Amino acid sequence: MKDLQRYFLLELPVKLKALKPDAERQFGEMDIIQMLDHLRKSYKWAYSGVKARTTIPKELIPKAQAFLASDKEFRPGAAMPAPFQAIDNMEGEFEEMKLELLREMVGMLAYFENNPRHQQIHPGFGKLNVLQWLQLAKKHTEHHLRQFGL
Repeated sequence: MKDLQRYFLLELPVKLKALKPDAERQFGEMDIIQMLDHLRKSYKWAYSGVKARTTIPKELIPKAQAFLASDKEFRPGAAMPAPFQAIDNMEGEFEEMKLELLREMVGMLAYFENNPRHQQIHPGFGKLNVLQWLQLAKKHTEHHLRQFGL
């Protein structure tokens, strides 16, 4: 768990500083502002209580959750889960959106620190605990940083 906290508090801000507004998209359809907002929304979703139903077959949940703990990467083109639609979009300038992403990430970490037994359903992974949400958040963040060459 400490490694994941370290990633978000120490490594992610450095990576975001290296991200440039004119970074070329390597895959996907989102532009860089949409990607930053998408990540912000993913952090908010992790602790917000947004309701979701599991869409993955029950027998595949253990394998899906094992993927979260692995070093395997998300593949480009993965579908965006429906609960993203329950969180309002933000618009702003590049630096402002990076700051909003960091604010929401800190909010997620603070919530998890104060609510270590938090569990919430993800459609593709089933009911996730705090550790699993952090694993998912890191894997998802790295996926989108790779999308823009980091």
